[in-house]
Amino acid sequence: MRRKEFEVRDGKLIEDVLRTAEIGYLTFNGADGWPRVTPLNFVYEGRIFWHGAIAGERFECLRRDPRATFAAVSMQLYLPSHFISEENATAATAAFKSVQLRGRCTSVDDPEDKCAILNQLMEKYQPEGRYKKVSPQDLLYKKVLSATGVYALAVEEVVGKFKFAQNKSETDRKKIAAKLKERGSPTDLIIAAEILKTL
Repeated sequence: MRRKEFEVRDGKLIEDVLRTAEIGYLTFNGADGWPRVTPLNFVYEGRIFWHGAIAGERFECLRRDPRATFAAVSMQLYLPSHFISEENATAATAAFKSVQLRGRCTSVDDPEDKCAILNQLMEKYQPEGRYKKVSPQDLLYKKVLSATGVYALAVEEVVGKFKFAQNKSETDRKKIAAKLKERGSPTDLIIAAEILKTL
């Protein structure tokens, strides 16, 4: 990473991004040599897990070449230039926590493991419940389970990047944090606190 002040190596901080990010982006090699990217609902448990069809371009491409890159952003906010300067547009920036992973993809074929991952996806995206747990023995899910694949990305490389205006002066960081507190949305207050941690 070129800007070392943004690099994060702390495994706990990286895992927090992977557990809280809503959407991830999987990039893989297309049949025509062009990279492909697809957004995913996912869960992280030492590996990235998602579900999808047992057919189609992504399925075929990953079967042919299992190498993939995955990226997730758990927090982001545009910081307008006028927080620092009323004239200089280059003062604009963004604040975010992101993680990028590289590894190889495999399918999860054991029915119990497959259902466990599908239940984790449900718990993440529908925490209020109000559904019957997915089970290979339940006739409610038998047909859909036969047509649904569950996949895993085994992590071989990981890079965390947290950008909270570390490349700005201390004065500018304080100014941005003050403007965010003044604006006062819940996200503004969280980002302001993250910026102040960099001082």
